[in-house]
Amino acid sequence: MRLSFVVPAFCAACLVSASAYAQEGGFTDDLQTGLDEITIQPLDEGDNVGGFGTGGLSLEDLQNLPNGGFQEELKDITTELQEKVASAPGATVRALDKLTGEVKDLALETGGNQTFGRINVFLGDCRYPVENPSGNAYAYLVVRQEGVEAPVFSGWMVASSPALNAMDNQRYDIWPLSCKTS
Repeated sequence: MRLSFVVPAFCAACLVSASAYAQEGGFTDDLQTGLDEITIQPLDEGDNVGGFGTGGLSLEDLQNLPNGGFQEELKDITTELQEKVASAPGATVRALDKLTGEVKDLALETGGNQTFGRINVFLGDCRYPVENPSGNAYAYLVVRQEGVEAPVFSGWMVASSPALNAMDNQRYDIWPLSCKTS
C-alpha cells in the first residue's frame, strides 16, 4: 500500500523528518499499518490543487473542504469581535495587604488617587462595555510604593481576568471590580 501527500514546499521538510523518524525505528515493528512507502510531493509555483493555489488555504477554504471528520471541527472556529466601550468617571478597585490580610475597596475618580498602606493607586481611565455596563471593567492603573521611585505597576487591568495583567508585589495586590457608570 502506498500513501501520498501533496503539501506546500515549506511543509515538506516537516513530513520528511517525520517519515524519516518512522523509518529509523521511531515506531515499533508491531504497529501494523500496511504502508510500504510514503511519498511526499511538494507543491510547485504553478500547481493548483483543488482550485487552491500555492498561497495556502484560508480559514474559509478549510471550512469548505469536503467533510473528512476533522473539518467539521473547523466550523466552530470564530474570530474575536472588538466590543464598544465607554469611559467612566471613576472605578472601584480592591486592594489587599497580604501581610495583614486587610482588604479595602478604593473608590477612585478618573485622574485621582488614594493611598492604601504603603502604596498609592492612581486611576488613569476606566472603560466598560456599552452594551453591558456591569459586565466588565478595564482600568488603567499606576501604582507607586513608598520609597520606590519607579511605579510598581503601570498598565491596564481587566476585572473579569485579573491575572491577565496582575501587579507583582510581595505585599500588596490590587484589581479592578467595576467602573462607575453614573
